[in-house]
Amino acid sequence: MDIIKKKLNREIERIFEVQTSEIGELEDLEGSNHVYSFMIKNQKYVIKTLNDKSIMDWKREKAAYNSLKSFNLTDELVYYDNGIKITKFLDNNALSYDESDLIDALDLIRKVHESEVSINYEYDIIENMNKYISHCNKKSKRLNELESYSNTIDSIQAIVNKLNIPRVLCHGDACATTNFLRIPDGSIRIIDWEQAGMADPLLDIAIATLHQGFENIDPVWCLHQYLKRTPEIQEYLRLYSFLALNSYALMAWCIYGDPGNYGYYLNSAVKYSDLALASNRKT
Repeated sequence: MDIIKKKLNREIERIFEVQTSEIGELEDLEGSNHVYSFMIKNQKYVIKTLNDKSIMDWKREKAAYNSLKSFNLTDELVYYDNGIKITKFLDNNALSYDESDLIDALDLIRKVHESEVSINYEYDIIENMNKYISHCNKKSKRLNELESYSNTIDSIQAIVNKLNIPRVLCHGDACATTNFLRIPDGSIRIIDWEQAGMADPLLDIAIATLHQGFENIDPVWCLHQYLKRTPEIQEYLRLYSFLALNSYALMAWCIYGDPGNYGYYLNSAVKYSDLALASNRKT
């Protein structure tokens, strides 16, 4: 058993007040953090702890689960403290890129946005980007390249700030094929809220499409489906702005911890910066 599994096994013993022999083998569910399933007394659970490179504050996830508890939109939280999260395991099928699955996911994230719940955490794209930058090698050529776009980033952020859109609870990583689960009764639950925060609702639409690849999901199509009508110019502007800003933030993440996708996010940042600035001239 590796160091992480040993640590989590000790936490399970403490939280459930059981012996090691009463805990089923931890099964690695993979993902960007340390996530495992385990059994106790015929009940299956999922335990998660953030990896060493995460900049997320686990407290925001706990706040999001607590605020949504009565809405039956998430998996069931059993324990969350000291950076350890335990939920009841959901028998499920992952969503696909099929149009019907994507529409169901967009409908569910809209329910979250319309729930009128709030938490005391903001989703701040620039703050996230700066946190990643603070961990980057200052001599990196890619970091210099990212910093060359600082005027564009400031201009787009100023556009977003000026719009002053009312903030709602956003998931912050609303990817249909990873964080949405269809359970046996046909309904869907949203899991993994560690990036949750208050923001413009179109932030979730931008992030969902950006993280899942434009070859799989068209951001404009998603915006139409989310709104259930033809978007206004301002709504296109917001979508393009968030696609651009999050692309810059993810360039910083790539420099810090995941270099393989840097080019993808760079191309996205340039494309959607141009679209955002052009849309702003039309408003």
